[in-house]
Amino acid sequence: MLHAHIAELHAFHAAANCESFTRAAQQLKLTQPALSQKIKRLEELLGMPLFIRKYRGVALTDAGQQLHEATRGSFAQIEANFQRVLEGQARKRVRISSDFAFASHWLMSRLPQLRQDLEDLDLQLLTSQEPRRTDGVLADLAIALVERPQASANREILFKERVVAVCSPALAARYGPFETPRQLLAAPLLTLSSPADAAWHTWRSWFAEAGVEDTLESASETRLNNYTLVLQGAVEGQGIALGWLGLVDSFLEKGQLIMACDRIVSSERAYVMECARDAPVHVRDTFDWIADQAAGMADPAAPVTAAPVGTAPVHR
Repeated sequence: MLHAHIAELHAFHAAANCESFTRAAQQLKLTQPALSQKIKRLEELLGMPLFIRKYRGVALTDAGQQLHEATRGSFAQIEANFQRVLEGQARKRVRISSDFAFASHWLMSRLPQLRQDLEDLDLQLLTSQEPRRTDGVLADLAIALVERPQASANREILFKERVVAVCSPALAARYGPFETPRQLLAAPLLTLSSPADAAWHTWRSWFAEAGVEDTLESASETRLNNYTLVLQGAVEGQGIALGWLGLVDSFLEKGQLIMACDRIVSSERAYVMECARDAPVHVRDTFDWIADQAAGMADPAAPVTAAPVGTAPVHR
């Protein structure tokens, strides 16, 4: 029943605060007769007067005092929450959905520059192993590894899937040199746990593309369900990992990881960014900024490898 009388309660609350029907009506942008009618209906509902009419203004009755005590905190809380919602809408919020690997090893390091170049952004990252356009809430920008993508005004191809085997220099010195992909099987492998139909390269598909098609097992294998842990293990010399060019570039540039052998395996997949056609200006600006960052990436086609001197890299 209360919800049917919110307008009357609001009028009462304003009149009680202002101690004047005239000022309350002005505050609520109502005529004074309209406000008086709302309060009259409330008094009739309760069966008792809430105001004592005076020559200049009004005063609360005992019942009015009790009702005002009840409404004061409630309407103040509603107003505060409403204001926070309005302020949140006024801020330039951008929700970006991506997988853990892209968010951790491509996007995170660029966020400070993004905030500096595009001021007052409220950035939210929504990550999952296989991101979707909706992750409980609609993302403004969705970044995912997509099969055979086509670019459009609202879809940008950031970089193609190109995968190499990476390891620490210490592991390469211990188990290498690895002149062929098959020789990697003599060393421990680090594997990102994935479903059989994973939409990205696994060791099985990588070896098959590299010409190692028979079923072979490595000396040992460690399975991890997080790509950051896979790379951490590789840096610490625990095994050889698959490295996506575009995500492992900083590790290669710093020498924390090197290409274990010279084979680069590619696919028809690519990291793609999408936004809605009617995206607001600040979302479109973020879309363009990320696209420009990807376009300006140095091509890591021939990073330092553990292959012997004189071995020509093989690019696919």
